[in-house]
Amino acid sequence: MKKWIVLCLSMILFFSSILVSTKEANAAKKNKLEQIVFGQPEELTAPLDDSISIFNGAVGKEDGHHVMYTTTKGFPAKLNVLDLNDYKLLRTIDLEGAENTWAHEVLPNGDLYIATIGGGAKLWKYSPVTKKAAVVASFPGETFPFSITSDSAGNVYVGTYPSGKVFQYKPESNEVIDYGRMIGEISQEYIRSLAIVNETIYSGTGHGKIIKYNTETGEKSDIAEELGEPGHVYDLNSVDDRYLFARFELSSNGYLYDTQTQEWLDIVIPNVRGLHVEEESLNNKVYFMTTNNELKLIDLTTLKIESAGIQYESGFRGVDWVEFNTPELPGKSLVTINFSGYVAILNLETKKVVKLPSLVKGTPTVMQAIEKGPGGKLYISGMQTGKGAIYDPATGTKKSFNLGQGDSMGVFGDKMLMGVYPEGDIREYDPALEPSSSNPKRLFTLGEEQNRISDIESAEGKAFIGSIPFYGELGGALTVYDPASSDEQKHKVFRNVVEDQSVMSLAYKEGKVFGSTTINGGLGVEPTAQEAKIFVWDVKNEKKIKEVSLAVEGIEKPEAIGELSFGPDGLLWGAVKNAIFALNPETLEVVKSKKLYPDGSLPFGVWHSIALEWSKGLLYAGFSGNLTAIDSDTLESKRIANAYSYDINDEGDIYYSLGSNRTLLYKMTVDQVKGKQRKPLQNHSFEKPIQDGVIPGWTSMFTTDSDVQYDADDERRYKGRKSLKLIDSSRNKAVALMSQAIDIKAGDVLTAESKLFIKDGLASFMLRYYDENGKEIISVPVHTEIGYNKWQTVSVTAKAPENVVTARVIAYTTSYATTTAFYDDIKLWKLKLKK
Repeated sequence: MKKWIVLCLSMILFFSSILVSTKEANAAKKNKLEQIVFGQPEELTAPLDDSISIFNGAVGKEDGHHVMYTTTKGFPAKLNVLDLNDYKLLRTIDLEGAENTWAHEVLPNGDLYIATIGGGAKLWKYSPVTKKAAVVASFPGETFPFSITSDSAGNVYVGTYPSGKVFQYKPESNEVIDYGRMIGEISQEYIRSLAIVNETIYSGTGHGKIIKYNTETGEKSDIAEELGEPGHVYDLNSVDDRYLFARFELSSNGYLYDTQTQEWLDIVIPNVRGLHVEEESLNNKVYFMTTNNELKLIDLTTLKIESAGIQYESGFRGVDWVEFNTPELPGKSLVTINFSGYVAILNLETKKVVKLPSLVKGTPTVMQAIEKGPGGKLYISGMQTGKGAIYDPATGTKKSFNLGQGDSMGVFGDKMLMGVYPEGDIREYDPALEPSSSNPKRLFTLGEEQNRISDIESAEGKAFIGSIPFYGELGGALTVYDPASSDEQKHKVFRNVVEDQSVMSLAYKEGKVFGSTTINGGLGVEPTAQEAKIFVWDVKNEKKIKEVSLAVEGIEKPEAIGELSFGPDGLLWGAVKNAIFALNPETLEVVKSKKLYPDGSLPFGVWHSIALEWSKGLLYAGFSGNLTAIDSDTLESKRIANAYSYDINDEGDIYYSLGSNRTLLYKMTVDQVKGKQRKPLQNHSFEKPIQDGVIPGWTSMFTTDSDVQYDADDERRYKGRKSLKLIDSSRNKAVALMSQAIDIKAGDVLTAESKLFIKDGLASFMLRYYDENGKEIISVPVHTEIGYNKWQTVSVTAKAPENVVTARVIAYTTSYATTTAFYDDIKLWKLKLKK
């Protein structure tokens, strides 16, 4: 009997231990996100702070001197005024809210107009008299005003994307006339270039068309149809108020159109380089740059093409005649500005090019991609710039190198590969060498009408490259680069692996490349496919062996499938729209998936990729600027930052560009939690009765009225009977409730969290630290404007700096948003971190 009792007790203890260990394992599994603390964002540097990116310029006159007007790309864009006679920088003006421009136009009265990109398409006016600039018009629904021109009456015309519209601005009446879409056949259309002759508008489009538009009758016709040239009419200039000089990007062919006879002249001008020609001929001759850096001319009478005897290694980013009347610069000179900011003067009599050093102010340029390379250094590329940067997290130092717009980067052995737009170049950087004119070096150009590199992955000594085709084209490619190949050409381009789709992302495993696609091609073309695909490529046999649709619950025929990545569990992970998923790599069947953001809450771009990274047992995904940490076991997630691009170092710390200002590099320290202690907050669930209009334990920071109110309300509740309700119906007021002060010490790491229900608007939550006098030292907020009409968890973590003695938790609305939101079960924790 005793043996039976002992045996039963042993079995009970055995199974109890199993249950306890299982419960602990499940708890650990469930709480993986809770075991990680994401620190306060730390601003590090502007990696591309000395970059100069110039797309256009125009010559005008101020105070009797010739001046060059040009604008540098940045946040904000900066208008620079250069005195060409004394050659000095006269002034720099911030174009607040604007980021860039391709379009300057000087009117006969001397006023300068600039069509800017950033915060929507806008038109600025700069006065050479007042020396001030201001926005005079905006074009709702348009983002890129690529082209600008003017007529003899002093009216300004702007051509836009994505609607492909032309607008007229009348300075005298401040009136804007919308002439509508010049083509109107597909959803995305370009007016890439623009010219006016005798009050008739000629629009160079991104679709092989030059639309002639009669402003009086509204009649439209395509005068380029007979040319049969595809692609962008990248340049279109009027010459002598009679001729049109047109350049097609894909062929680099130039053409002359006589607006009086309404005929194309019988000549094709080969190898024309953009972006402009002068608006007045000289002795009936038009001067233009060629792709081999030679200045040539065409005689409008004989149509004979001749060399001007001048070499210049760039195109014309705006070009004007200027007479300097000096011995060094006799007669007329062509004056332009280079992408990097130096002014070039091409003198026709001396056959010399005078290059005046750059005087324009460099501006911090937006980051495009961030990639951890050999040695843990971060390689950073820029958007629409000629520079890249290397940031060393260990020393906090940086250095720049010449690159171009690096859309994608990847580690390749002990080197870095970089995919550069717009030609689809692959360049190689050797970290063992200093940056130079040959480091990075150009390895090859993809060709096959590819110009944007979407992804670079490497394995087994090979690089696998995904790409997107040129403007107006469908059919991306998978390229395999094998430097060990015996073939003379070390790379092979396989276009249309999935018919008429672009390759977005690649992952490699055991001789197979797994890829995802987007139905979109280059800008300005309508997709023909209905849904993005997942495919498998056999590397040895150089063929596609599988192609499937993605069957994620609640996601119907996705337009694009984001990055693919193999996880520690052996599954093929990916992201699409607002969801995460994992596939069986053998069958490509979905093993698990979950929507992490509500439908309609995230914006999507044309090529919508969602970058994935693994670190410390978590999967990170960048959902349209929402950097999200995901427990791959439970699929629980947490939004941790507003990030455009990011990467993670070996210690698990996150480096990222802020979505709202991509010029700055931030660091977020990621630590593991060893333990945590609850700090008591009075009335944290708002259950105590209101006394004299005051919620016990909480203090209103601002005066309330009919527009801004708070209450302990039973309309919504996460637990118990009530929650805190904030109502803000004014855009210039705010409502805020702060907790009682909690005693803490410098160095304490606190996490404040709340259950939040947003009915509408933007809700905010904050952790604030104070000194012994009750003066604020730092505030760390989190703003939420997604996940409406459901309870969600928001949290904020921050380390207390020196001189801190107390902390408060604050639930509030901002003065620029209208909001109705509920807060409940607010908690404050002191964390103990693993060292």
